[in-house]
Amino acid sequence: MKIIRIRSICIFLALMLAVTSCASDKSMRSDSQSATGEAATVNILDISTSGGDQAVDLTIKADGPIEYTVFKMSEPMRLIVDMSKVDMSNFQSTISVDNDPVMTLRPLYFPQSNDSRIEIDLSEDVDYLLNNDDPSKLVISISPKGSGAVADQSQPSETPSPAEDAVAESPASAGQSAEGEPAPMDNMTVTDLVSDFAWVENVEFKQLEGMSRVEVTLSRSGVGYELLAREKLNRLTLDLPGTLVASGKERLIKVNLDESKVKNVALFQFSGGDKPISKVVINLEEMQLYNIMAEGNKILLDIGDEAVLAMSTKVDEKREEELVTTEKDLFDAKYHGSRISLDFQKADIHNILRIIADVSGLNVITSDAVKGEITIKLKNVPWDQALEVILKNNGLDKIQEGNIIRVSTADDIQKEKEAAEKLQTTERKIASLYTRIFEINYESASDLKSNLDSIKSERGTIQINKRTNALIIKDTKQKLSEMAHLIAALDKRELQVLIEARIVEVTHNFGRQLGIQWGGAYNTVTNSNFPNTIGVTGGAGGSPNNMDVGGSLVNLPISASPTGAIGLTLGHVNGTALLDMKLSVMENSGNGRIVSMPKITTMNNKEALIESGQEVPYQTTSADGTKTEFKKATLSLKVTPHVTPDRNIRLEIETSKDEPNFDQAIGGVPPIFTKKAVTEVMVADGDTTVIGGLFKDTGNKSENRVPGLGKIPILGWLFKNRTTSKTGEELLIFITPKVIE
Repeated sequence: MKIIRIRSICIFLALMLAVTSCASDKSMRSDSQSATGEAATVNILDISTSGGDQAVDLTIKADGPIEYTVFKMSEPMRLIVDMSKVDMSNFQSTISVDNDPVMTLRPLYFPQSNDSRIEIDLSEDVDYLLNNDDPSKLVISISPKGSGAVADQSQPSETPSPAEDAVAESPASAGQSAEGEPAPMDNMTVTDLVSDFAWVENVEFKQLEGMSRVEVTLSRSGVGYELLAREKLNRLTLDLPGTLVASGKERLIKVNLDESKVKNVALFQFSGGDKPISKVVINLEEMQLYNIMAEGNKILLDIGDEAVLAMSTKVDEKREEELVTTEKDLFDAKYHGSRISLDFQKADIHNILRIIADVSGLNVITSDAVKGEITIKLKNVPWDQALEVILKNNGLDKIQEGNIIRVSTADDIQKEKEAAEKLQTTERKIASLYTRIFEINYESASDLKSNLDSIKSERGTIQINKRTNALIIKDTKQKLSEMAHLIAALDKRELQVLIEARIVEVTHNFGRQLGIQWGGAYNTVTNSNFPNTIGVTGGAGGSPNNMDVGGSLVNLPISASPTGAIGLTLGHVNGTALLDMKLSVMENSGNGRIVSMPKITTMNNKEALIESGQEVPYQTTSADGTKTEFKKATLSLKVTPHVTPDRNIRLEIETSKDEPNFDQAIGGVPPIFTKKAVTEVMVADGDTTVIGGLFKDTGNKSENRVPGLGKIPILGWLFKNRTTSKTGEELLIFITPKVIE
């Protein structure tokens, strides 16, 4: 009975253990499926609209985080909201809005893929703004294009849109069949388009060793593609002209891997009609090396340092992988550990090292050769400095690998370092070599080679193909990666700079002259024989013997033709006395302005010269005879721009304007008036600076007068004339540089 009872108890316990094990196993499988399987479905709780004349707000509420993509389509105009792993089966009927620019909302649910879509019919093109501060609620504000009611935002903060303001004609239907599946495209459309166009059947993301791969599968091979790198956006865009995205294949792949710099990958139809384009957009945390190639009906885009090897040819086939060693920092000159105080007398060194291990939080391992006692007193020093002092004072040394510090004698550590260095040297000598052809776009291959020579290994070689401006590099995988990074950084399109110069010359002059002439004659008859007649007349001008007219007693006229004059004559009735006076004045002024506007466009860091004018001939005589030489009299602008990273422009400028003056020619050879400015300035893009200014003002006053009499106040004006003149010259040089993207 005891045996039967014990056996029954054992059977009962076994059954209980089996049930418990099954339940536990089922629970573990359930947990495992929850942890590793597909994400749980999110259910849509409510769809509502609100707003006035300026904007319509669409609010989507769910019981969990919404993973979504928003983009625009045309023909007809609509806004698409795609939601992955979202159940919207409770919303199947069309929602009428009739509030411009939104007309209707069409909810669509696809049971096979467990995806949902809302198609928003629009009456016109729109701007839209996304708000997903609450992960379980998405608010889309929609307003007419350019109205300013909302700012156009084509990608949300957490789930980027595939492309900026993407306008697409999707092959996916706008409606759905009776079974709830998406309806196929119209047969006529398929017949018209598919015969010439390929389908994008799938896009996959794969994380390989050392690089990420985006694999695009097409319905046939030989499809053309174009890859555009947008460094400012950290984005790679793969355009596939003449392709259509298969129904239900538009998707957004989120990538959350520490070893990958890829944030997400989006596949969508960018444009439709008779020239469809599909796009694959890869958003990166930062720009990486990349390589693209086609294999059959697949297009492979590799991203990462290892991508440089995708088109390389392995030279040494004996080794399949290169041994990569990481250089260690064996000594750190900076002490940054937490501070400690130590005061021991004849303490065992192992105990001291154990204290340092506790303070540093690192693992300290000592070899059997580490022995001895320590007498030490340190106060408030970093633990790493204390450790270094203790080791040096006892003939010891250390090697740190991660969070482990190995302590041994200095001789043993030195031998280990020498062995490691020897191993690295050996590995470099036996490392596999690869050959890669780098096509250089903008830089000169010969100039770039000089930069790469300092990077290549001892076994590496760099050859130049001048005809194709390409570099043929053979080196290890690590060195190829380093050189690829350097080539990507240096081989960039140079900016061009448009330099506009305005050379403004302004002249102005003013002159005023005041002159006077007066004189007369006096005749009388006496009763004496001599003198019987007496005549007095002015002798400064005219005919002094002409008693009828009389000469000028004061003859100070203006030097030029007068612009105004007045004469006065007073005479006796019988001609005995005559007084004649003439007052003349002149005033002139002039203003001149010459504007020269040379323009020139040049590459960044390249000198440019523009010149216009003439060459003046002149003759020189020497032992060889007389010959004619020429001297330039030109307007010239020589400039070298340097665009800085912050979009300022440093300019090295030399500008001059030389012109001959034939009015002052000597022997038929005119002098050359020279105006020149040489300077170096820093100017913001599009701003204007004055690099040269020459101002010259000349004033002149002159008087001609009769000595003595001309100085008499007031009456002195009858005995003098005055000339006043002023001239001025201004030269201004304005420079405006503009960067041409």
